[in-house]
Amino acid sequence: MLIARRNNAPAIWLAVVISVLLVLFIQTRGNSRRNTNFFLSGDSEAVGAEIYLNGSRLGKMNIANNSGLSGGIFSCHLKDGTHSLEVRKPGFKTLSRVLEFKGQDYLGVILERDGGSY
Repeated sequence: MLIARRNNAPAIWLAVVISVLLVLFIQTRGNSRRNTNFFLSGDSEAVGAEIYLNGSRLGKMNIANNSGLSGGIFSCHLKDGTHSLEVRKPGFKTLSRVLEFKGQDYLGVILERDGGSY
């Protein structure tokens, strides 16, 4: 006589899916990207440019290897309001902009060489 056994496959698959989702959640909840709401991108010449906001240095544009973009990228968290942005790099003209920031924004940066010659 055969005894019917209960199939545990659905419960095992549910446990696997929940485990994978939990691991993905833990991996993507880091502080470095969670509060990012302002993004700068530029061509390869923008890599290494220093970023100033309201007169204070925030950092540099980095190579955008893992973002799917080429060139340089910089991101940070900004509060809503008016901000003064400067992008500086030796050998290039300083790029200055006044930002009316609200929520989230993206800005493409093109630096011009000093003297107009390459």
